[in-house]
Amino acid sequence: MSPAALFVLAGLFLATGATAQSPVPNTPQRFQQQYHPAFEAYQRHDNAGLEKRLDTFAIPAPWFSQTFGPDRGPGLATRYASELFDFKQRTATNFAGIDFLKARLQLDPSAPTDVRTRRWTAAESASTLQGMPALHAPLPPVEKFEMDYVLAAPGQSARLTSWIDSFVCIDGAFRFFGHGSRSFWNPSGSNPRP
Repeated sequence: MSPAALFVLAGLFLATGATAQSPVPNTPQRFQQQYHPAFEAYQRHDNAGLEKRLDTFAIPAPWFSQTFGPDRGPGLATRYASELFDFKQRTATNFAGIDFLKARLQLDPSAPTDVRTRRWTAAESASTLQGMPALHAPLPPVEKFEMDYVLAAPGQSARLTSWIDSFVCIDGAFRFFGHGSRSFWNPSGSNPRP
């Protein structure tokens, strides 16, 4: 290859690299940064913002056929859409439940609350892949995160409620993978093969 061609290729590489999106680290802090804005949108009564933030947790449609093949991918994508809808509804319901818990516990309705997340260890996350269908591409590590809703007033740190969901990191974002310890293809916890 001529020196001029190498120079052009190097220039293209540098120009592409300069505009490419940098990868997002797969860390508990990054999960908190992606999840917390959904809670903030809820607190502002911004339903469109809440929906937009929860949509960032959706696995991109092409991933299903790329990962599970063209025969199983579309069926799994349909199953996933139902589970994702449930995740979004459950999250919004859990956010709304904070006000109910405050009333039930006879707390000041204006007491500030916050959401804090914690990533479970790999050993705690082991059961999520039960009943996994055949793969055409490697599956990213499945990670469970616990979402805790806490009183955030000075001197108070009581946990009001919490729950666990499973996520994978795809295309630089955390994506909902299943409720609790279950994957989207096995929401009931049985051992079916899709």
